[in-house]
Amino acid sequence: MVERMLAALRRQELVLRAGIGVGIYRCLHEWPVWFNDEVYHGSAVEFFAGPNFFMFLDIGKVVGLGIYVALCFTVDKSRKSDGLMIAPSLLCAAGFLAPVLFSLGVPVPPIIMLGALFGVGLGVGMLFAQWIEFFGTIPPIKTLQALAFSYVARFLLLPLFDSPDVMTGALGILGMALVSVPVTSWCIQRTATVFPMSRNLPPSGTFVRRNGLLFLFVVLFAFAYGLGSGMTDLSHAPLETGWGKVMPSLIVLLLVLRLGDRFDRTILYALSLPLMLAGLLGVVFLGLPMSVSQVLLSAGFSMFHLLIYVVVCSDAFQSHTSAMPAGACVRALALVAADVAIVLFKALPVGTRPTVVSAVAIVSIGVGFAALMPRFGIEGTRSATDLVRDKRRELEGLAAVHGLSARESTVFELLLEGKTAAQISEELFISNGAVRAHCSRIYDKFGVHSRKDFDALFES
Repeated sequence: MVERMLAALRRQELVLRAGIGVGIYRCLHEWPVWFNDEVYHGSAVEFFAGPNFFMFLDIGKVVGLGIYVALCFTVDKSRKSDGLMIAPSLLCAAGFLAPVLFSLGVPVPPIIMLGALFGVGLGVGMLFAQWIEFFGTIPPIKTLQALAFSYVARFLLLPLFDSPDVMTGALGILGMALVSVPVTSWCIQRTATVFPMSRNLPPSGTFVRRNGLLFLFVVLFAFAYGLGSGMTDLSHAPLETGWGKVMPSLIVLLLVLRLGDRFDRTILYALSLPLMLAGLLGVVFLGLPMSVSQVLLSAGFSMFHLLIYVVVCSDAFQSHTSAMPAGACVRALALVAADVAIVLFKALPVGTRPTVVSAVAIVSIGVGFAALMPRFGIEGTRSATDLVRDKRRELEGLAAVHGLSARESTVFELLLEGKTAAQISEELFISNGAVRAHCSRIYDKFGVHSRKDFDALFES
């Protein structure tokens, strides 16, 4: 029993490590807001005190994104620079030294503290660009698993640093910034031999044409989320946002575990948009307590992140291009749109706020359907859906009749799609030898001796 569990963990080692790495990133990304609101806001420069601080930090993240993308496509096109690899985490660590000194009682001038935490924003933005590039080089199902698990890791780690003992939290978050270096490095090196990081920019015409609607949806939904968060005023509350983000992630992980290779982006799409809509409109129409409304909003926003980044990384993986440009655009647009919405929300007359939130929510989800449906291969008619379902059932029946295992069934379907052993190895993230072994067993069970005979058997 223990051996089977350890073997299962070894098979998922990349997912677990990447999930922990992104969970650390999420803690680095959120802790400065907690520190400023709970500890330092009385000493900060007036404009950046309290609730305004997150905007200052977000500016640093957007700048960090831009710097990292520019460096990767000018200075370090092969992604082999150790300096660029460790720079994001070191920037975060250097920025967290100021809170540590402050917690020790050392006087830290407000402008120095803000500069240090702005440096954290730069580092966090660069670290995100680093991770999104990595996820564009691994199979989409592993990207989804790692991103979903990252919310679980964040849920478990963040309370350790949001503790009343500020010194412990400051030292802990500094340690996490340093731990991020070997975690990120291990994940990238683990996949570099199979999926090179040095991917090219997507063609400019294709990039704009393919992502235009996607970017519009990101802006609209993030704007709607910002308005909704303004109504609850709990967008940075660790408890409400933590539960809201971890619950849908656990659902996704359980579904992936249950369905295995049959879990695809269509299922994620079906889960995401209704939850996003419920989270936004629930704030307006259901009359729920603010804490419950924020849980719903956070759940919708975490599903939005899973959906959008899986789409971006899947596109990059399939086209063998870099996920960084589209991922950085999505992140920057979401940050800016949410912050603008929160500022405008405060300027809206109280009576008009529910109407504005509901209108923007409905429009954003409508644009989401228009932007994302074509990417999931969802046809507009029921007959097309039925044909796909019937084909799936037929293949599952054939696999069951011939005694194929779950993995052999997946390889079987990919063989029927005409994919080569190398393509199957890349898509399933298994070795060529493992693919050949699966194929040999499949051929034996269907009574053929080669790929040519197999293709001839199913030619009709």
